[in-house]
Amino acid sequence: MAILATVSYANFMIEPLLLTVAAVTVPFGLYLAFDRKKTDQRIKKRINRHERTRQALQRLSLQEDHWNPGHLRFELRQDYRSIQKLRLAGDWDALSAKVALGPIQEWRGEWERRQKIGVRWVLDPLEIVDVQPVNLQNRPGYEKDFVTVEIETRRRDYVQGPEGCFQEGSGEVGQSADHIAIELYKEYWTFNRRADGWTLVRTDRTFPESIAFVEDEEPAV
Repeated sequence: MAILATVSYANFMIEPLLLTVAAVTVPFGLYLAFDRKKTDQRIKKRINRHERTRQALQRLSLQEDHWNPGHLRFELRQDYRSIQKLRLAGDWDALSAKVALGPIQEWRGEWERRQKIGVRWVLDPLEIVDVQPVNLQNRPGYEKDFVTVEIETRRRDYVQGPEGCFQEGSGEVGQSADHIAIELYKEYWTFNRRADGWTLVRTDRTFPESIAFVEDEEPAV
């Protein structure tokens, strides 16, 4: 009788436990499904925006030369390379002709922080893999034209100081940079058209969802 009582008590205790697990698992499963749906919606929206950008460029290039897709990609590829070179050198005066005040202030703060601890930022090698326009705005007058490009690079990104070479936050220091992997990076740079070329107005590490849809509204910068 004691054995039967023990078994019955055990079954009695297991049933609430199973109910609790079920109560937790079902909402969590619903949450995952809902989160996946939101992710899929963002991806579809982004693909649609990229396709609309491509179509807009084809149409606009018939009206204004600076929207020619080939010329635009080449020009902004060159701008990216020259801007990064000036940024690495800390040449803020030269950068002011190509970059708006906001990014310069942010980069200068990073430069001064590293300078205080005796290290310098290095990108070596820096290979530009691709530059693709992914969003744009076209309005009458150059000053209302914006374009966001997705820039993919292959690079070794690290800092160098008296103790050696390391990636910030890694804690692994070497006398050379050989222990640091060469990786693929994606960045999103937004440019504003000026009469003599494009000026960088903002940078993002992920796709800037806050920027307006293709040709609809003016981006917040």
